[in-house]
Amino acid sequence: MSDADIDPRDRAGYTHFDTEKLRFSDTDMIGHVNNVAFAALFESGRTAFSHAHLYPHVPRGHLVVMARVEIDYRRELHWPGTVDIGTRIASVGGKSYVMAQAMFRDAHCVATSRTTLVMIDRHTRRAATLPEDYRQVVTSLLRSA
Repeated sequence: MSDADIDPRDRAGYTHFDTEKLRFSDTDMIGHVNNVAFAALFESGRTAFSHAHLYPHVPRGHLVVMARVEIDYRRELHWPGTVDIGTRIASVGGKSYVMAQAMFRDAHCVATSRTTLVMIDRHTRRAATLPEDYRQVVTSLLRSA
C-alpha cells in the first residue's frame, strides 16, 4: 500500500505538523542552514509523529529502527525563523513502512524526505514481520490520494 500519487511538496498531503525553530548554529559558513540541520529537523518531526501515533503501539519484544533516509533539498533556508515539518505514512510493507516528510518555510517547500523504518525483534536484532495489530495502526495512518 502506498501514496505514490501524492506530490511530496504539497502541504495538503501531510496529516501531522510540528514547528521547529531554526538556530544560528544550524547555519554553515556560506550562511544557509546546513544539510545536517535538515536531517535533525526531519528527525524531530518523525519523532513527534511517532510519539503521537506509533510508539504506544510497538509490540513488546520489538523495536522500530531506521534503515534508510533520503532528503531532497529544494530551496535554500536561512536563519532566523521557523519551519513547519509535515509527516505522514507513505507506504506499508511486510516488515517495514515509509514515512514521507516535507519542510515548509511560509508557503515554500524547502525540502522533502522519505525514511524507511523496519520492525526488528529486540532479541535477535533481525527484521520481523509487522505484527497485525501494529500493521493496522500504521495502515490506518496511510494517507490515500
